[in-house]
Amino acid sequence: MSLPGPNRTIVIADGLTNDVLSPDHPFRASHENVGDREIERLAGRGKRYGEGPLISFLRAISASGASGAASGLILLAPASEEEGADSATGTGSAFIEPLTELAASAVIVPAGAGVIPADGLGQACETLGVGREDLSDTGFLIVGCHTDRRILGIASFLRNVWRCPHVAVSPHLVGSSTQEAHFAALRHTLPAAGIEVILDLEAAATFASLDPRPFTAFGCAPVAIEPPEAVAALNEAGRRIVELLCLHWSRTRLRPLAGGFSGSLLFLADGWKGSARTEPLVVKIDAFEQMRRELNGYHQVKDFFGKHVPTFGYPVSCGESIGVGMDLAAMEGRPETLQDTFEDADGEDALDRFLLRIDKALALLSDKLYGNTRDMSWVVPYRALGLHTEQQAIWMRDNANVILGYLDEAGTEAPRVQVPQLEKLLRLVAANEDGVESEVSLSHGDLNFANIICDDGDNIWFIDWTHSGQAPLELDFAKLESDVKFVMSKEFDLDDLGRLQKLEEYLLSHRIPADLTSLPDHLKFVKWDLRFRKVLDAVRRIREACFGLKEREDWLVYRVALLRYALHTLSFDKRRDRGECELPALMYALYSVESLVFDLVADDFHLKIRGERPSSYPPRLRVSIDEAPWLLDCDDYDPPYHVDPSVLENDRTVVEGGWADPEDYRAMADHLASIEARHRDDEGRPLNPRGRTGIAGRGLLGLWGPNAAVAALVIRQASDAGDLEIMLGGFDERPDLAVPQGFVRPGEDARKAFGRVMASETGWAAVGYESELVSSSFTYDRRQTDHAWVVGRGYLVHLDDAAAVPALEPGGEFDEVRWWPLEANVINRMPSRQVQFIRAAIHKLAKSKVIDAGAAEELLASTG
Repeated sequence: MSLPGPNRTIVIADGLTNDVLSPDHPFRASHENVGDREIERLAGRGKRYGEGPLISFLRAISASGASGAASGLILLAPASEEEGADSATGTGSAFIEPLTELAASAVIVPAGAGVIPADGLGQACETLGVGREDLSDTGFLIVGCHTDRRILGIASFLRNVWRCPHVAVSPHLVGSSTQEAHFAALRHTLPAAGIEVILDLEAAATFASLDPRPFTAFGCAPVAIEPPEAVAALNEAGRRIVELLCLHWSRTRLRPLAGGFSGSLLFLADGWKGSARTEPLVVKIDAFEQMRRELNGYHQVKDFFGKHVPTFGYPVSCGESIGVGMDLAAMEGRPETLQDTFEDADGEDALDRFLLRIDKALALLSDKLYGNTRDMSWVVPYRALGLHTEQQAIWMRDNANVILGYLDEAGTEAPRVQVPQLEKLLRLVAANEDGVESEVSLSHGDLNFANIICDDGDNIWFIDWTHSGQAPLELDFAKLESDVKFVMSKEFDLDDLGRLQKLEEYLLSHRIPADLTSLPDHLKFVKWDLRFRKVLDAVRRIREACFGLKEREDWLVYRVALLRYALHTLSFDKRRDRGECELPALMYALYSVESLVFDLVADDFHLKIRGERPSSYPPRLRVSIDEAPWLLDCDDYDPPYHVDPSVLENDRTVVEGGWADPEDYRAMADHLASIEARHRDDEGRPLNPRGRTGIAGRGLLGLWGPNAAVAALVIRQASDAGDLEIMLGGFDERPDLAVPQGFVRPGEDARKAFGRVMASETGWAAVGYESELVSSSFTYDRRQTDHAWVVGRGYLVHLDDAAAVPALEPGGEFDEVRWWPLEANVINRMPSRQVQFIRAAIHKLAKSKVIDAGAAEELLASTG
């Protein structure tokens, strides 16, 4: 490796005094001394003290300067010598003896501890013939001791205050008494400050305008990376990251831990220092945003898992990539993933080893994470698990047709799937926005067997926390089950499809599968076929762990989660270079999708209308879809009556500025009669146009009948490239986003209400900007009752000037208000009723050619 150096280089050496770098007994007690290990590495050991790479390098610089070469040497000395100190003789805190002869050819600058001698450095550079106007063509190489303090401070000053473009540090020429701080500075802090870290001593010599050949003997080169295929998998940034993470090793052998298709690289790095082997390190390299999420997730779970998650080192950046090194505590022998253990289980003993490890992993997850952070919440399964978007049905259809095409090519008699019917049913079930009370917990979010690492002592570690966060309890368990059935079971062939379909139908009809001795007769083949037995044993353990944490026996959310991952598996097509799955696994997943969709469409959950409600409401009387319409008689319908005290306290006929109708509806009979309504009760009150809701009265809604609300859809051009942003509010304790919204007050114009809502919730009233109505319709609201409902109106404001809006100030329920990119992953964090407004706005913007029609179509397909 060689780096092109600037026309002239100045070497600045700090911390080369006796109290810092001397091995002699009088100085070893100094708190500034870097210690024997660093002294020997930099200056040499025993009789060879003074012949190490740092001293040899400085001698070469001194000789080069004396001969008139393009280099110079500045030595930083203490600002005041201790009594009796003599910089010429090397006593006290003066320069170490091997360097005393260099003083004559170097420029010496006094420097106090922790102080950057800016004036002294400037004068020294001028003495060497370098003025401020020459800095753009001058390189600075900083060497010496205390990398994390002195060296970092001087290098940062030169790079970011003097704006010198060529500032470098080499690990072989700097040292520190605290190894972790030393490595953190070299790997993370110095590169982040724009300072080049030169890992090859010969390259450092080239940078300093020296002949690199004399430094070959020191062997101070970047870590050698093996094997060749691992090197080929790394781009230039990836190789640089590995070199920085492993800069304390002479050689490393990388072994892939998982086959990822997201662009991330995950290796187990075995290391050597010379011929001595080190403890292995897990190395992960990914894009900036992904790695930031990984680090955030790690810090979320570290307190719960302790030693069962790796210890992260400081991240290393290069270009758009970031890498981290992860240490596995108390490792015994060779590590492997739990996926490796499963796939290698080709006999009884190996299967027992896998089952032992999965039992331990599930127990750790249940005790330390899921059970420890479990809470009850209202879960809308299809939406919470991301199945509600139009794109899911499109992907299912396209992937299923490709898979069936493979099956036709193979000429097998395996059962087919009717894709059009399946697509129709998937759209039907996924549109269900009903919810259930269910458990949520802190979850991994993308747990698979490749993210569970085991060693020879059956110790367990969990890695890759990029997607961690609060989620339905069932999420990770369903992901593990799907991986067992589809991704890891690679030994099945096309002749097994009939039996795989039978096994899947059984697994999806039994919450806890039976053990081998109790299986039905048509599944007896599982007992004597190890491939099927591995699947059954693993699935049984996963479900026992999951449902052991559940308070109820219902497994609706688990089945919806299984549907999510079976659908995802359809795209893990090895033929298209998208995953690990061959045709048998893809068909197995398609059979699973078919069974799940048919089961879910006939489930009681799908045949009931929504039961969601605010906590202050009484439980809704559950009503079947067949009984919901007002046109149909329902003699047994006797819902509870509820009106919130806050509604009664804001009776506009009693309280000035009140926003609610009086409870005595007979006093406003003429007004109620003027409201357009298809259905009314026996008292003349308008009835909810969507049918029976299970609660009578007004609940938390102020008006009898329709309650008008406005939603502000403020969208602006974020850049010349045409990117759009939307103004959204957020909340401190939950990830949801929302547009500014509020009710129209009695007697108030909707557009006036728009300005009032904007001012109160964002601090900006949008005065002078045209708002356009893009949607007006019945809006689902969990506060709705038989006698009160919400009609939403979405108003679009499109801003051409990104700077037109002043600083936003959150108000109302918002804890923050800011601009967000108009993207699917942002829109899908909003309530479904607001998403419909956004979709209407996107249609309008596409029609006005503000957004490209193709981009709009893609965005609409990914939201819902």
